Amino acid sequence: MFVVERGLAHARLEDFLCGHLRDVRRLEVRQAIQAGQVRVNGETCVANRPLRVNDVVQLAVAPEPVSAEPAADPVAWSVLFESASALVIDKPAGLTTVPDRSGVQRGLYGGLEALRPGADLRIVHRLDRDTSGCLLLAKGIDAARHFDAEFRAGRVRKVYVALVQGVPAASQFAIDAWLGPDRSRKGKVVASDGERKGYRPAHTDVSLRQAFAQHALLELRPTTGRSHQLRVHLQSVGLPIAGDRDYGGEPLLLSRLKAGYKLRPGVVERPLAQRMFLHAERLAFHDVDGREVVVEAPLPEDLAVALRQVQNFADRRR
Repeated sequence: MFVVERGLAHARLEDFLCGHLRDVRRLEVRQAIQAGQVRVNGETCVANRPLRVNDVVQLAVAPEPVSAEPAADPVAWSVLFESASALVIDKPAGLTTVPDRSGVQRGLYGGLEALRPGADLRIVHRLDRDTSGCLLLAKGIDAARHFDAEFRAGRVRKVYVALVQGVPAASQFAIDAWLGPDRSRKGKVVASDGERKGYRPAHTDVSLRQAFAQHALLELRPTTGRSHQLRVHLQSVGLPIAGDRDYGGEPLLLSRLKAGYKLRPGVVERPLAQRMFLHAERLAFHDVDGREVVVEAPLPEDLAVALRQVQNFADRRR
């Protein structure tokens, strides 16, 4: 049950509910209205009517929220490369690499057996839940030991692409900062300019791919593999990743890109991308047999659409 406040007067019913049920698809809200599951001031409302101050909006049956984690269906994972000892998949955003602390969401790990039955697939590195792109899996313990040694020696080359807030002063630069646990936020990381107890050194090379008025598209090449490294490194130099709220990134909003943009009364603006703009674009490594392998994952549609919007309105402002 919701009460219409003064600032939301004249909002239409569908917009009002979408603003309060942000994890629910607009189509689900529309269907709930059409099915007579929404009441306004005690009366069933099947039309997308405008609301007044102090109207009481009640849902008889709340729509199902969009799952925070997509189903770990291996059929949905694109296989980018496969050999006798390795498998590289295009990990979708919203999927954890390993089971979460509660064990409720088993993530990608929970679908490995179905992906290649009997292959004994093993996870040898991780991507954050909302990071998409190249993820290397080893087939069997011997292959896992080989790739673990490659990662530890820094011989696996990784390239990420990120859209950040702000534009760097240089087209190429490096970020060196020690990373350690954030004592005030469980599971999060903080950066330090110098060595500290419990902190580990981290290095990231950065190249500017494209500059816009308010954002920049960067290529990131980490030579270490610390938890949340890219996100914290970029935050530490004042270039947080767009949409990365944990590390200073703001949602990517059309209203901040398009001059004169106006929302309908009561409408809560939805970001152009529903996650942070970080993608593992390329992975280069030596397979167990010594062959050099280079694998690339295309930019996912959600990020590609958001990037086109940024590019289009940056061009118009010029």
